[in-house]
Amino acid sequence: MTTLGFERFGRGPRQVVVLNDWLCDTSTWDAARPFLDGDAFTYTFADLRGYGRSRDQRGAYTVAEAAADVLALDLPRFAIVGHSMSTLVALHLAQHHVDRIERAVVLTPPPPRGFGADDAAMEPSRALARADAAVKHAILAQRFGARLPAAWAAWKAARFHATADPEAAAAYVAMFARDGLPDPTARITVPVLAITGEQDLPPMRRAAVEANLAPLCDALAIDALADSGHYPMQELPPLTAALVERFLAA
Repeated sequence: MTTLGFERFGRGPRQVVVLNDWLCDTSTWDAARPFLDGDAFTYTFADLRGYGRSRDQRGAYTVAEAAADVLALDLPRFAIVGHSMSTLVALHLAQHHVDRIERAVVLTPPPPRGFGADDAAMEPSRALARADAAVKHAILAQRFGARLPAAWAAWKAARFHATADPEAAAAYVAMFARDGLPDPTARITVPVLAITGEQDLPPMRRAAVEANLAPLCDALAIDALADSGHYPMQELPPLTAALVERFLAA
């Protein structure tokens, strides 16, 4: 059985599993970690197959596989935190494993049904995953340079190149760009918090996220961050940590 690579932080009684996004392993959270309450929570920062501590683990790179890998961490009950791509994993767990999942936090989530892209539309993202570090840097600088410093784009490109297996990252594109949740209509009865960045792409801003998730969730809260884009844990680390933990402690 595959066991995801992970790092634990804190020693509190409340268990929380944090998953990575498409452009990086869970080191995306490094800027926010100093502001997390390790006395109240124990955080398991788990890297999906193909990333970080799980970089050498091969697989199908699907929502269902990733969810099974999270359950195999063998925590009886826990809260799940997903970011971008991995919000689909968090939502799938919340749909189908109420016995294990206490709460779910989804940061900058794509649509539950995916973006509906075909193979041609997915090819630029797949090419980015396979590109060398210089090309990654150029593309991320173009994509994020209007808001964030050039040094951030350079750092993010370097982290993407260092932490993600190129073929795994290319394979994951179908998860968020085309496929979405295996069952996009199954209801979610556990409480869900969505954190959006209002400088993000429109499908991941508050209005779209509310329209997509409200029909699925019995208890949905949304915190919309006016001055953040796709990476609240990096752009607004203390505030993001506070929002997550206030919800988890409720």
